[in-house]
Amino acid sequence: MQILSEAQLLLSHNEGFSLNTNILETNVINQAILIAALFALWNSFNINGTLLEKQNNKILLVQDSEKRLNEAVIKLTETKKQLSQAQVIISEIKNETKQTKLDLLNIDYTEAKTELNRKFNVAANTLKSRERLIITEIKQNLALLALKKVVSILEIKLQNDSDSWTQEYMQESIKMLSIMNRP
Repeated sequence: MQILSEAQLLLSHNEGFSLNTNILETNVINQAILIAALFALWNSFNINGTLLEKQNNKILLVQDSEKRLNEAVIKLTETKKQLSQAQVIISEIKNETKQTKLDLLNIDYTEAKTELNRKFNVAANTLKSRERLIITEIKQNLALLALKKVVSILEIKLQNDSDSWTQEYMQESIKMLSIMNRP
C-alpha cells in the first residue's frame, strides 16, 4: 500500500505529462540491458539453428566422405584383383615367349644341321666324282703312254723287219693308232 500512496503523491506533485530525464529513475539502463539480453537470446536461438544446420551439413559431408571411401576401397580391391590377373597373364606370356624362343632355336638348329649335312654330302659327292674323273684321266694317260710305247716298238721293228706284208700291216696299225691318239 505504501507504493500506491507514493504513486499518488507523485501524480499530485506532477500535474501533467512531462519528460523525466533522470536515467536512474526511468530505468533506461535496465531497459537497455533487457533489450540487449533479449537480442542476445534471440541471436543464440538463431546461432543454435545455424549451428544445427552446420552440424547437419557436416554430418552429411562425413557420410558422403564415408560413402566415397567405401567406393574407393571397393575400386581398390577390384584394381588389385585386376593387377593380380594381369600379372598372371604377363607371367603366362613370358613363359610362352620363352617356349616359343626355344622352339624357334630348335627349329633353326635342325634346319642348319640339315643344310650342313646336305652341303657336306654335295661336297663329298663332288669330291668322289672328281676323284673318279682324275682316275679316269690317269687311266687314259697310262693307256696313251702304253700305246705310244707299243707304237714306238712297232716302228723300230718295222724298220728292222724286211717282210713287205708285215711292213704294210704294221704301217696300217700305226696309222690307226695315230688316229686314235688325236684329241
